[in-house]
Amino acid sequence: MPNVRDFLMPDLGEGLTEGEVIEWLVAEGDTVAVDQPVAEISTEKAVVQVPTPFAGRVITLHGTPGDMIKVGTPLISIEVSSETSDAGSGNVLVGYGTGEADAAAARRRRVVPSDATAASTAASSSAAATAPPASPLVRRLAAELGIDMSSVTGTGPGGLVTRADIERADAARRAPHDGTQANVTADVARHRLVGVDRVAAERLTRSHREIPTAIAWVSADATSLLALRAELSANHGDVHVTPFAIVLRLCVLALRRFPRLNAHFDAGANEVVAFDAVHLGVAVQTERGLVVPVIRDAQKMPMLQLATELERLAAAARDGGLTPAELSGSTFTVSNFGAFGVDGGTAIINPPEAAILGVGQIVDRPWVVGGEVAPRKVLQLSLVFDHRVADGAVAGGFVRHLADLMEQPGVAMNDD
Repeated sequence: MPNVRDFLMPDLGEGLTEGEVIEWLVAEGDTVAVDQPVAEISTEKAVVQVPTPFAGRVITLHGTPGDMIKVGTPLISIEVSSETSDAGSGNVLVGYGTGEADAAAARRRRVVPSDATAASTAASSSAAATAPPASPLVRRLAAELGIDMSSVTGTGPGGLVTRADIERADAARRAPHDGTQANVTADVARHRLVGVDRVAAERLTRSHREIPTAIAWVSADATSLLALRAELSANHGDVHVTPFAIVLRLCVLALRRFPRLNAHFDAGANEVVAFDAVHLGVAVQTERGLVVPVIRDAQKMPMLQLATELERLAAAARDGGLTPAELSGSTFTVSNFGAFGVDGGTAIINPPEAAILGVGQIVDRPWVVGGEVAPRKVLQLSLVFDHRVADGAVAGGFVRHLADLMEQPGVAMNDD
């Protein structure tokens, strides 16, 4: 007798109550194995692939891309055989999981598909074979734009289709072909915000609506900072130290003097929540949008360790490999406008944090040094802060002190 098991939406960490279906990785009728990813789910923190704890045939997918599914409600229903119904999963999901022995045994069992599911799998394999290689994020973009992947020539390594390839294909499709001017009112595209974009839109709207912000900015002489970076690169070639990494280390030191900014504002209790630990959020632009991985306990990290952790998190962000834990718990965020060739900008506070620092690009500017005008390397620092938490004296003092530290960046190498 068929035994249908419901795989309930698991708690993916941080006590989340629901997740958004971004993409189904299987179809109804497919045969799945234990620990096989079946869906990409977006939480408030990350997009993660969710593995099934059951092996068998997919009966029902409970939702379509864009749907919100609450934790503890069915995500997918699977018909399991009697010998595999209690096998469990080796993956650690809240509410699921077994020991390694049981998981290994489950993975050794082979699920034999019926004729119908075999035909479905063969059809899926055939379709996949005709499509060029591409990441799930690029495939999702192609689906949103209605682009047939098999018609796109990839320009990436090994024929990999990139985001730029999809955008070019979309632009070529929309271009007028009869020599007349396109009717801009007739050709309108609407793109539903999903996943990271939806969460970002909600958080930024909340920030703009609820937080009374003010801004303090200053130009800083970064000539000595670049000299320190060159010295570190020469003496520690195995560690990639960027100017931004040094700025982050100096930022930690500045927060030590102005701890009021290393805080959250609890609007419900009307309280400022101060932190001893500095968990630095770092804004990183990726193929799927802006994410903010967190350097935890940055106050404990020497310069080289912080640079290494920054590089690791940035790479994981670009590869889509960040965990929910690595995207939560920041106490202060820094945005690197300079990465886009921009002199500066005013960022939007990441609630419930009290402030966000913007760092501009380093440019050549005339600067007065010892009473003489000389060319120097200059960058702009901008601090957007919650005026409920800090006043102008605190915010201005912070950016001024940070700028002063850049003129003597050797303090960044101090371990205390």
